[in-house]
Amino acid sequence: MQGKQVIRTFFEEADISHVFQLPGLHTLSLNAELFSHQNIKTITARHEANLAFMADGYARASGRPAVIVVTPGPGLGNIVSGCMEAYSDDVPLLIIHIDTDRKDMGKGILHELDSPEDIFRHFIKASFRVDEPPILASRLHDALRACNTPRKGPVLVSIPFRLLDSEISGQPRAPQRAPAGPSGPDRMQPFLADLERVVKDRRRPVLLGGKALMEPGTGVLVDKICGRGLPFLTTTGGKGVTSDHNAFSFGNVMAKGVVRDILASADVVIAAGTRLRDVDARRRGVRIGNLVHIDVDDRWIGKNYRTALHCAGDIESALEGVARIVQERTFDWDIEALKRQQDLEMKGLTKETGYVLVDLLRNTVPEDTIIVCDLNMPSYWAEYYLPVFCQRSFLMPRGISPIFYSLAAALGAKTARPDLPCLALCGDGGGLPQMTELATVVKYGIPVTILVHNNNSFSILEDATQKRHNIHGSMQLVNPDFVKLARSFGIRAKRTGTLSGLKRIFVRDVRWDEPLLVEFTGGVPFPPWNR
Repeated sequence: MQGKQVIRTFFEEADISHVFQLPGLHTLSLNAELFSHQNIKTITARHEANLAFMADGYARASGRPAVIVVTPGPGLGNIVSGCMEAYSDDVPLLIIHIDTDRKDMGKGILHELDSPEDIFRHFIKASFRVDEPPILASRLHDALRACNTPRKGPVLVSIPFRLLDSEISGQPRAPQRAPAGPSGPDRMQPFLADLERVVKDRRRPVLLGGKALMEPGTGVLVDKICGRGLPFLTTTGGKGVTSDHNAFSFGNVMAKGVVRDILASADVVIAAGTRLRDVDARRRGVRIGNLVHIDVDDRWIGKNYRTALHCAGDIESALEGVARIVQERTFDWDIEALKRQQDLEMKGLTKETGYVLVDLLRNTVPEDTIIVCDLNMPSYWAEYYLPVFCQRSFLMPRGISPIFYSLAAALGAKTARPDLPCLALCGDGGGLPQMTELATVVKYGIPVTILVHNNNSFSILEDATQKRHNIHGSMQLVNPDFVKLARSFGIRAKRTGTLSGLKRIFVRDVRWDEPLLVEFTGGVPFPPWNR
């Protein structure tokens, strides 16, 4: 086979159904190979930065690696921020970089860049170069395995474009299985014995779950553990691990009120599958004492909170052990009283515009809607207070926290899960640079609903500059007419400046089987942590 056929066959054998790409002269041979085989769908974006976030949304919504094909030089450089986010938030991306021919380096060839992999060395899980044709298939399989094993993350494979049309002997080899070692439960026994001693006399344990629990099996274990009468809290990435309809679910650990009371009353906190990142925990005022930290490795353990006990390894096996430990125990939590207290707290927030907006959305969109946020005032309120009922239905970039994320990521999420409604929650500042992808919405008929909060400002920065430096208006923006912009692409669009108008639009005008842009010009005056 030729190199391009080896790559295409690898995609088929790995059950990769979608490839995100932006073609260039170096990639055309591979692009043509993929175009001619309809079982692999290609999504061509208008900018590589958006392309990377589309793939990120696809991977988060599906739980599977997403594949990106990029050109050398500027094409590769444009995915840097997407790769940073994926690395920092454990998102599996397989980046196929169709490279220049390095033997011609130094001659001024098109997109010449010496050692381009070095750009990524601080935010890539693994990097592979294919220098000779015979190793192409093995490098692809090695890269996919590296990308999809804990801790998941982005992996880069650089392939010289001359290999695409070169004859390569043999067939793509099957991935090598890792040698068998001790089973997860066997490795967990010493930790679980220590855990049983730590919690033996504890009457008020709390379970705190992060993004790594976003699997059906671990969700069931959370239900089993907390069904014994333990409160369950999440990080932002853990929203949806188990349904917020559950009586034991109290939402994001960053929230104030009842959540802070629970943490203050807890005599042990078992945090599983979370980094406990500073900006999402300590910086938001989250205090944790007597911590048991369980994660896939020790990269984040002990960084922000001292641990009484920790474990790096198979999280599901650890939670199975936790479930056994608590199954015969009774605890002092009054879950019903805490839930009543939290309901009263939520009623007290109905004067806050941000909370009312989030509550409006929750009560007008289907429960299984994939809601994709970036960093804007409505998204921050959703991060704190939006109930989530299904796994992988709340996506927010919490790696390096980019603001140019939600529209592009929503297109990827909807591509991964065409059976589910999808809502992109954009700010005007973060949303405008992504509006080129309205062309992608139309080209592929991707039926997303896009809510743009247009307050003509980088409002979170405006809030900070006013408070810290007493400077007003420095973060104002000049925006287009978002409604006319959407309509120029043939996309339906509506505008309102009131919450009642927004509710009417979501009840009457949103059809989840076709795209719609909604521009909301009402104010959300401050973030939830300032209330």
